[in-house]
Amino acid sequence: MKTTKQIIAVALLLFTGFIMWFGFYYNVKVYNRHYAQSLPMIIDSMNAREIEMDQKTLDILETTDVTFREYSAPDRIPIYLCIIFSENNRKVAHPPELCLSGGGSNVEQKIQINFDTSIKRNFDAQRLIVNHGSGKWMYLYWYKTGSFYSSKYMLQQFLAAVTQLIHRSSSCALIRLSTPIPPEEEPPYTQTQERLVDFSLKALPSINEKLP
Repeated sequence: MKTTKQIIAVALLLFTGFIMWFGFYYNVKVYNRHYAQSLPMIIDSMNAREIEMDQKTLDILETTDVTFREYSAPDRIPIYLCIIFSENNRKVAHPPELCLSGGGSNVEQKIQINFDTSIKRNFDAQRLIVNHGSGKWMYLYWYKTGSFYSSKYMLQQFLAAVTQLIHRSSSCALIRLSTPIPPEEEPPYTQTQERLVDFSLKALPSINEKLP
Protein backbone atom coordinates (compact mmCIF):
# COMPACT_ATOMS: atom_id res chain seq x y z
CA MET A 1 0.00 0.00 0.00
CA LYS A 2 2.81 2.39 0.91
CA THR A 3 4.62 1.59 -2.36
CA THR A 4 1.46 2.30 -4.36
CA LYS A 5 1.04 5.68 -2.70
CA GLN A 6 4.66 6.53 -3.41
CA ILE A 7 4.25 5.61 -7.09
CA ILE A 8 1.12 7.76 -7.34
CA ALA A 9 2.87 10.67 -5.64
CA VAL A 10 5.85 10.43 -8.02
CA ALA A 11 3.52 10.21 -11.03
CA LEU A 12 1.66 13.32 -9.91
CA LEU A 13 4.92 15.20 -9.40
CA LEU A 14 6.12 14.21 -12.88
CA PHE A 15 2.79 15.21 -14.42
CA THR A 16 2.84 18.56 -12.61
CA GLY A 17 6.43 19.15 -13.69
CA PHE A 18 5.50 18.32 -17.29
CA ILE A 19 2.67 20.84 -17.24
CA MET A 20 4.77 23.49 -15.53
CA TRP A 21 7.61 23.15 -18.04
CA PHE A 22 5.71 22.89 -21.32
CA GLY A 23 2.58 24.76 -20.29
CA PHE A 24 4.28 27.74 -18.70
CA TYR A 25 7.17 28.34 -21.06
CA TYR A 26 6.09 27.13 -24.46
CA ASN A 27 6.32 29.64 -27.31
CA VAL A 28 6.19 32.87 -25.27
CA LYS A 29 5.96 35.89 -27.55
CA VAL A 30 5.15 39.55 -27.07
CA TYR A 31 2.16 40.63 -29.15
CA ASN A 32 1.32 44.19 -30.10
CA ARG A 33 -2.45 43.86 -29.81
CA HIS A 34 -4.13 46.03 -27.22
CA TYR A 35 -7.21 44.43 -25.72
CA ALA A 36 -6.80 46.07 -22.30
CA GLN A 37 -6.77 49.58 -23.79
CA SER A 38 -10.13 48.95 -25.47
CA LEU A 39 -12.04 49.28 -22.20
CA PRO A 40 -14.39 52.29 -22.12
CA MET A 41 -13.02 55.59 -20.89
CA ILE A 42 -16.20 56.21 -18.90
CA ILE A 43 -17.34 53.71 -16.27
CA ASP A 44 -20.00 54.44 -13.65
CA SER A 45 -20.10 58.10 -14.83
CA MET A 46 -16.41 58.44 -13.98
CA ASN A 47 -13.97 59.67 -16.66
CA ALA A 48 -10.61 58.02 -17.20
CA ARG A 49 -7.17 59.55 -17.39
CA GLU A 50 -4.38 57.37 -18.77
CA ILE A 51 -1.31 56.92 -16.58
CA GLU A 52 1.77 56.03 -18.59
CA MET A 53 3.71 52.95 -17.55
CA ASP A 54 7.46 53.14 -18.06
CA GLN A 55 9.21 50.93 -20.59
CA LYS A 56 11.30 49.15 -17.95
CA THR A 57 8.13 47.89 -16.27
CA LEU A 58 6.67 46.80 -19.61
CA ASP A 59 9.87 44.90 -20.39
CA ILE A 60 9.63 43.08 -17.05
CA LEU A 61 5.97 42.21 -17.68
CA GLU A 62 6.81 41.00 -21.21
CA THR A 63 3.67 42.54 -22.69
CA THR A 64 2.63 45.86 -24.17
CA ASP A 65 -1.05 45.22 -23.57
CA VAL A 66 -1.31 47.15 -20.31
CA THR A 67 -3.69 49.87 -19.22
CA PHE A 68 -3.39 51.96 -16.07
CA ARG A 69 -6.13 54.55 -15.56
CA GLU A 70 -7.48 56.92 -12.98
CA TYR A 71 -11.30 57.09 -13.05
CA SER A 72 -12.62 60.23 -11.38
CA ALA A 73 -15.66 62.49 -11.13
CA PRO A 74 -16.48 65.65 -9.14
CA ASP A 75 -16.97 65.01 -5.41
CA ARG A 76 -15.97 61.34 -5.77
CA ILE A 77 -12.82 59.62 -4.60
CA PRO A 78 -10.86 58.41 -7.65
CA ILE A 79 -10.50 54.73 -8.46
CA TYR A 80 -7.48 53.33 -10.27
CA LEU A 81 -7.81 50.44 -12.69
CA CYS A 82 -4.80 48.47 -13.88
CA ILE A 83 -5.09 45.58 -16.34
CA ILE A 84 -2.09 43.55 -17.48
CA PHE A 85 -2.94 41.19 -20.33
CA SER A 86 -1.13 38.69 -22.52
CA GLU A 87 -2.35 36.21 -25.08
CA ASN A 88 0.07 33.47 -24.03
CA ASN A 89 2.26 34.53 -21.11
CA ARG A 90 1.17 33.58 -17.59
CA LYS A 91 3.90 35.69 -15.99
CA VAL A 92 1.76 38.80 -16.44
CA ALA A 93 -0.62 37.47 -13.79
CA HIS A 94 1.42 37.92 -10.64
CA PRO A 95 0.27 38.65 -7.06
CA PRO A 96 0.26 42.48 -6.72
CA GLU A 97 1.35 42.34 -3.09
CA LEU A 98 4.79 41.20 -4.24
CA CYS A 99 5.30 44.34 -6.33
CA LEU A 100 3.79 46.57 -3.65
CA SER A 101 6.07 45.19 -0.97
CA GLY A 102 9.05 45.34 -3.31
CA GLY A 103 8.27 49.00 -4.00
CA GLY A 104 8.48 49.87 -0.31
CA SER A 105 4.80 49.77 0.62
CA ASN A 106 3.53 47.79 3.60
CA VAL A 107 0.76 45.26 2.93
CA GLU A 108 -1.06 45.25 6.26
CA GLN A 109 -3.85 42.83 5.43
CA LYS A 110 -4.91 40.38 2.75
CA ILE A 111 -8.30 38.69 2.78
CA GLN A 112 -10.59 37.12 0.20
CA ILE A 113 -14.01 38.68 -0.35
CA ASN A 114 -16.90 37.34 -2.43
CA PHE A 115 -19.79 39.06 -4.17
CA ASP A 116 -22.32 38.22 -6.87
CA THR A 117 -21.76 39.61 -10.37
CA SER A 118 -23.34 39.33 -13.80
CA ILE A 119 -20.33 37.19 -14.79
CA LYS A 120 -20.65 34.59 -12.03
CA ARG A 121 -22.16 34.19 -8.61
CA ASN A 122 -19.92 34.26 -5.56
CA PHE A 123 -17.19 36.08 -7.50
CA ASP A 124 -13.95 36.01 -5.50
CA ALA A 125 -11.42 38.82 -5.19
CA GLN A 126 -8.42 39.43 -2.97
CA ARG A 127 -8.61 42.57 -0.82
CA LEU A 128 -5.43 44.26 0.32
CA ILE A 129 -4.96 47.06 2.83
CA VAL A 130 -1.73 48.81 1.93
CA ASN A 131 0.16 51.55 3.74
CA HIS A 132 1.99 53.69 1.20
CA GLY A 133 3.48 55.95 3.88
CA SER A 134 1.34 58.94 2.97
CA GLY A 135 -1.87 57.03 3.70
CA LYS A 136 -3.72 53.75 3.47
CA TRP A 137 -5.11 52.33 0.24
CA MET A 138 -7.42 49.44 -0.54
CA TYR A 139 -6.79 47.10 -3.47
CA LEU A 140 -9.02 44.50 -5.08
CA TYR A 141 -7.64 42.07 -7.62
CA TRP A 142 -8.37 38.87 -9.46
CA TYR A 143 -7.17 36.96 -12.53
CA LYS A 144 -8.82 36.06 -15.83
CA THR A 145 -7.83 33.10 -17.98
CA GLY A 146 -10.15 32.87 -20.97
CA SER A 147 -13.63 32.81 -19.46
CA PHE A 148 -12.34 31.65 -16.06
CA TYR A 149 -12.09 34.15 -13.20
CA SER A 150 -10.38 33.54 -9.88
CA SER A 151 -8.31 35.41 -7.31
CA LYS A 152 -6.45 32.21 -6.38
CA TYR A 153 -3.01 32.51 -7.94
CA MET A 154 -1.96 28.85 -8.02
CA LEU A 155 -5.33 27.66 -9.37
CA GLN A 156 -5.27 30.29 -12.12
CA GLN A 157 -1.67 29.46 -13.06
CA PHE A 158 -2.41 25.72 -13.17
CA LEU A 159 -5.45 26.17 -15.43
CA ALA A 160 -3.54 28.57 -17.67
CA ALA A 161 -0.70 26.05 -17.99
CA VAL A 162 -3.06 23.21 -18.86
CA THR A 163 -4.83 25.36 -21.45
CA GLN A 164 -1.45 26.39 -22.91
CA LEU A 165 -0.38 22.76 -23.08
CA ILE A 166 -3.53 21.64 -24.88
CA HIS A 167 -4.23 24.60 -27.18
CA ARG A 168 -0.76 26.19 -27.43
CA SER A 169 -2.32 29.49 -26.39
CA SER A 170 -3.93 30.78 -23.22
CA SER A 171 -4.96 34.39 -22.65
CA CYS A 172 -4.23 35.63 -19.16
CA ALA A 173 -4.86 38.89 -17.29
CA LEU A 174 -4.38 40.50 -13.91
CA ILE A 175 -7.18 42.94 -13.05
CA ARG A 176 -6.43 45.29 -10.15
CA LEU A 177 -8.45 48.16 -8.70
CA SER A 178 -7.29 50.53 -5.99
CA THR A 179 -8.42 53.64 -4.17
CA PRO A 180 -7.25 55.72 -1.21
CA ILE A 181 -8.97 55.13 2.12
CA PRO A 182 -10.20 58.41 3.66
CA PRO A 183 -8.19 59.22 6.83
CA GLU A 184 -11.35 59.43 8.92
CA GLU A 185 -12.62 55.96 7.93
CA GLU A 186 -12.10 53.25 10.52
CA PRO A 187 -11.47 49.50 10.01
CA PRO A 188 -12.87 47.33 8.50
CA TYR A 189 -13.19 50.10 5.84
CA THR A 190 -16.65 49.00 4.72
CA GLN A 191 -17.40 52.16 2.73
CA THR A 192 -14.20 51.93 0.70
CA GLN A 193 -14.82 48.26 -0.01
CA GLU A 194 -18.35 49.03 -1.17
CA ARG A 195 -16.98 51.70 -3.54
CA LEU A 196 -14.49 49.29 -5.09
CA VAL A 197 -17.00 46.45 -5.34
CA ASP A 198 -19.60 48.73 -6.94
CA PHE A 199 -17.08 49.96 -9.51
CA SER A 200 -16.01 46.36 -10.16
CA LEU A 201 -19.61 45.40 -10.90
CA LYS A 202 -19.82 48.25 -13.44
CA ALA A 203 -16.47 47.40 -15.05
CA LEU A 204 -16.75 43.60 -15.24
CA PRO A 205 -19.14 43.39 -18.24
CA SER A 206 -16.70 45.45 -20.35
CA ILE A 207 -13.71 43.46 -19.09
CA ASN A 208 -15.51 40.22 -19.95
CA GLU A 209 -16.39 41.54 -23.42
CA LYS A 210 -13.03 43.13 -24.36
CA LEU A 211 -10.54 40.60 -22.98
CA PRO A 212 -10.50 37.25 -24.81
